[in-house]
Amino acid sequence: MGVVDRRVFEARKKAFVERLEREALQDRVDGDILPLLRLLNTHPDIYTTSSCSGRIMVAEAVRPSYSKGRGFRPVAKWHHPVDVDLVGEVAAGLDNAWLMVRGAILHLAAADAKMAYRLVELGRETGHKHSGVIAINRGGIFVEILGEERLDIPLKAGGRPIADLEAAVDMANKTLALAKLRLYWLAARIESALFGAEAPTSEEIRAAIRRFLQCL
Repeated sequence: MGVVDRRVFEARKKAFVERLEREALQDRVDGDILPLLRLLNTHPDIYTTSSCSGRIMVAEAVRPSYSKGRGFRPVAKWHHPVDVDLVGEVAAGLDNAWLMVRGAILHLAAADAKMAYRLVELGRETGHKHSGVIAINRGGIFVEILGEERLDIPLKAGGRPIADLEAAVDMANKTLALAKLRLYWLAARIESALFGAEAPTSEEIRAAIRRFLQCL
């Protein structure tokens, strides 16, 4: 008998799927990743817990903290490219401000080790290099798929601007766009590998990403 209890897995899957749809109706789910989450939840051996397609954020902090611990306060976030004037308005009232970008992150539960390994494999294949198993219990084998895009730019320190705001926002928008492309690559591989759908090959998507990078 494995660690995962199928009855517990099914009960938790039902609860998380219902929560996802409830929060989607309340416009509390990142729209860029919602179709992928719904697709994943149709698989009998997978359910999703929390996810993000990638984001730009302004935070108040003396220095950035990955754990968002003491002294770190998120002020605004966007899941899409952002206008430089809006970032300037948000940062104007802060003494210490950072412009940050994070790539996509997905948290999923798998019913068995084989599926968990496949999810990690698909994550790493598509450039989400920091993917792996993060927990195992009766409710599933929990996998984190994490994109490698990360950017931390100090905008202000002690109330004084210390960065070219326009250049910083341009870099943040380009980094987010690359993270979104990587997520779409993951979605294509999932559709093909787990659901048998026709999708572009990894090499075709890599070529598209290379063309995109040449335009930056």
